[in-house]
Amino acid sequence: MADWKKVVVSGSAISQLDNDAGYLTAVTTQNAFATASFDGTELLANDANGNLTFASSSDQGLTISADAGTDTLTFGLSAIPNTSLANSTISGISLGSNLNNLTDGNGITDFTYNGSSTATVSVQADSTTGGNVKPVSVTANGVGLDVDTIDGTGLSANGSGLLDVDYGSTSGTAVQGNTTITVNVASGELTRDVGSAAQALGGAPSYTLGLADTITGDRTFSNNINISGDLIVNGTASFANTENLLVADRFVLFASGSTGTGDGGIVVQQATQDVGELFGYDSGETRWGVTSSFSADSTAFTPDAFMSAVTTLSSTNPNTSGPAARYNKSGNIYVSSGDESIWIYA
Repeated sequence: MADWKKVVVSGSAISQLDNDAGYLTAVTTQNAFATASFDGTELLANDANGNLTFASSSDQGLTISADAGTDTLTFGLSAIPNTSLANSTISGISLGSNLNNLTDGNGITDFTYNGSSTATVSVQADSTTGGNVKPVSVTANGVGLDVDTIDGTGLSANGSGLLDVDYGSTSGTAVQGNTTITVNVASGELTRDVGSAAQALGGAPSYTLGLADTITGDRTFSNNINISGDLIVNGTASFANTENLLVADRFVLFASGSTGTGDGGIVVQQATQDVGELFGYDSGETRWGVTSSFSADSTAFTPDAFMSAVTTLSSTNPNTSGPAARYNKSGNIYVSSGDESIWIYA
């Protein structure tokens, strides 16, 4: 006869088990420190109270301190000698030596650096930078350039140290400010709510375009469309090649058109169109189950296996006071919140 049966788990009283002879055996005391290995050197404890000792050499920069109260070893670095470093020079200069090979160049005011005292480096106020390059003038108002020629299009030197702008419609040329731009809108598609038809580019032209209240003709949108309000379709809505379905509702209602009980579920198609793996509710068994090779146009199914349900109450014996009768199904689990015992219906 099927009923609720207690499951023996870790922590259960030993009285629930049949203790075979020799089930409990003695354990040989082991050394507190057995073995250790460091850099290929094997260390072995010679007795039950074997000690592992850490030592440091103060002239190498590594310090080790121990705290018996917290059983803590602390490793630190103090003054590391230069000779203990893998690289003790920088570009041929030994660590601790003065770096005294800095020199000034063109465009930099003369300075000297002896490797120890502070040196000030600044840009010359007006100086030829070397060769045929024109000088750069640095003043309180900014940086000035002495220009004879300009490489490229759109700008030219006028011979007086100034730049002229080339106007035109080709690449690299500028547009004059009194050039106008006109924005036209198609009827039944867009509206021009703000801004006259023609405006000068130099006058900071501004237009505000909007959608017409009624858009005529067929339209195709190749990317995502976000609708913050309701979507009303006065016709047939077709969804082709939907790969990912995102539903914001916390609960989804299936079989909303039915007026009686029946089976239902979710089918994941496999190799054959409209046929796949089913996770569904068996109304006759009042249980959730699974089956394979299920045709999505079926109205009922017979599960290959059922889902196990877990219930919990304070009763320590579900056979006398337990969960609702609908959960008295093979494989269901009951956990008592009273004595934390676990039961299975079988």
